Amino acid sequence: MGYTSAAELARWRERLGRLSLDRTKLEDDELVERTLAGDLRSYEELVRRYERLVWRVLYPYSRREVSAEDLVQETFLRAYDRLESFNPQYRFKTWLLAIANNLGVDTLRRRKETIEFIPEVHSGHESSGPEDEAVEADRSRSIQRMVVDLPESYSVPLILRYAEGLSYAEISEVLGISVPAVKSRLFRARNMLANRLEESGEVL
Repeated sequence: MGYTSAAELARWRERLGRLSLDRTKLEDDELVERTLAGDLRSYEELVRRYERLVWRVLYPYSRREVSAEDLVQETFLRAYDRLESFNPQYRFKTWLLAIANNLGVDTLRRRKETIEFIPEVHSGHESSGPEDEAVEADRSRSIQRMVVDLPESYSVPLILRYAEGLSYAEISEVLGISVPAVKSRLFRARNMLANRLEESGEVL
């Protein structure tokens, strides 16, 4: 029986380490590094971590859920192809969302369709029963109808800021515009919604 060399043992230890590693505990930058080294499971973790957020950003650019899902897949394919260009000085999340937003804009230019935006609307009080929940659901649908005509230049910043909690600087990175421009778009979007809500008798 022959002896196993030290190099072979090292390779086996590395393989076992890859299998047993809990990637959910790794930082984004570590997952990127491991992906570039050939560990596709690390990229699968990045997809799992951000696919829902990417979907939320892309939905305003699509008219049907299946279209948004297709755009999500295309976003992660593009990100994988460009992974070597990722600068670890920035957050992976904002880099990824910038790719998603650019894809959405390209898709919108091709389709030239009305944008549909469904924000998450939170009431100012707790629902106390089925009747309150039904009223709140009707109110949410009413607000959704009011914002359907908002262009993506307003709907996407709203999603990133109020649904996802991104900072102005992060939204600036995603959209490729200045922080003052981000604040201006959010201000104008809120005013547009407030005017429509006031006309309809609704209150945010």
